[in-house]
Amino acid sequence: MRNFSLRHDAVAPDTLRRLKWLAFSGFICLLLLTALIDTPVLNQLDQTISDALYNAHPAWIAACKLLAALASFPISLLIALGFSVWFCWRDRAAALGLPLAVIGSWSVAGLIKYSVLRPRPELLHLAHANSPSFPSGHSMVAWALPFILALIFSQRQPTKAWRFYGAALSIALICGLARVGLGVHHFSDVLAGYSAAMLIVAGFAVWYTKYQHRFSA
Repeated sequence: MRNFSLRHDAVAPDTLRRLKWLAFSGFICLLLLTALIDTPVLNQLDQTISDALYNAHPAWIAACKLLAALASFPISLLIALGFSVWFCWRDRAAALGLPLAVIGSWSVAGLIKYSVLRPRPELLHLAHANSPSFPSGHSMVAWALPFILALIFSQRQPTKAWRFYGAALSIALICGLARVGLGVHHFSDVLAGYSAAMLIVAGFAVWYTKYQHRFSA
C-alpha cells in the first residue's frame, strides 16, 4: 500500500497563513458574539433562525437527532480514533493529533460555556442538553474535525482540496443548524462554536507542520 505520509513540506505556507488569519477572525468574532449576548440585534437574529428551523418537519427533526448523536463527544471521539487507527502506520502525526483536537474542542467549549453561563433557549428541548448554551460544543467539533480531515487529505491530494473543504463546510453547517432545529441552542451559539473551532483547526495545522516530520521519521 502506498505510504500515506504527506509531502515533506507538510502544510503549505500559504495554507497555514490563511488558517492563521481565519483563526484570528474567528477569535474576534467569538469576542463580538460574547459581547452581544442578550442584545436586541442578536436576540432578533436568534429568534428569526429559530422560527425557521425549530421543530419543523418530522424528517428534519429525525435528521437533527442523528446529527446530534454523530457530533456528540463520545461519537466524535470514536470517529477521530477510527481515523487515527487508519492513519497509524501512514501518518502518525495525524493519528495522534485527531483525537487530541476533538478532546481540545470539547474542553475549550466547556471552558467558555461555564465562563459565559448563557441559558439554553426557552423551548422544549428535542435532544438532551444540560450544560450552558454558549458556544455549541457540537457545532464546534462538527467544524473542527471535518476541516482537520480536509486539511490532511488535501495535502495528499491537492487537486481535490476544494471537494474536501466543501464537504467539511457542508457537514459543519448542517450539524450546526441541527442544534437550532432541536431547540437546544441559539443560532449565535452555533456561530460561536464555528468561530472557536477555527482556532482549533489553526492550532492543529501549526502543531502538525512542526511534528509531522518527527512522527514520520
